[in-house]
Amino acid sequence: MFVISTFKHAIRIAPKDLGKDFKTALTEQIDRLFANYVIPDVGLCITFYDFKKIGASFIIPGDGFTCTPVVFRYVLFQPFVGQIIEGTISRSSREGVFISMMFFQDIIVEPDKLPKVSKFDDNEQAWYWEYSSDGAVVKMFMEASKRVRFRVSSIHYETVEPGAENIVKAFSIKASFAESGLGCLSWWESSEQGQDTSGELVVD
Repeated sequence: MFVISTFKHAIRIAPKDLGKDFKTALTEQIDRLFANYVIPDVGLCITFYDFKKIGASFIIPGDGFTCTPVVFRYVLFQPFVGQIIEGTISRSSREGVFISMMFFQDIIVEPDKLPKVSKFDDNEQAWYWEYSSDGAVVKMFMEASKRVRFRVSSIHYETVEPGAENIVKAFSIKASFAESGLGCLSWWESSEQGQDTSGELVVD
């Protein structure tokens, strides 16, 4: 789910930051440039990891900034299709169930990827799974703030032009609850007690 990638970039440091520890100033500027940046077909930049090489700095005439060529490594969120991940339901609508992972929110489970049979409750603004047990039907609600487990169905990257509206998502995930063991963790707690689920489960 997370990978470490190597980048090469010339980092500009403002005169006001030259009093800081030099590596700290470089790291802060790298995070300003890269954190939350989406690299198409690669992933979402999360945080700085380490330096591989720091070149000689030079001053840019006219503005007082220093420019330093650096090679560094950065942590990226890079899920793959078929991967099983955990997250938290943030909200629901007739479009589906939306999931958050603290650092990433653009995950949706569309209606056709919910457990069969699932229905939307307009009053509760939540989906529920009609679970049949011993002839009785129980409504298993997928409410906001519940922890869930999902499988990545597809990953979508979009080229976002400067000034584009916020509704355009540079990186989004479509997911599925339509398998045994997926959906709200509370549904499966009793059956998983004492079992080791660490094999393919990735927890954010």
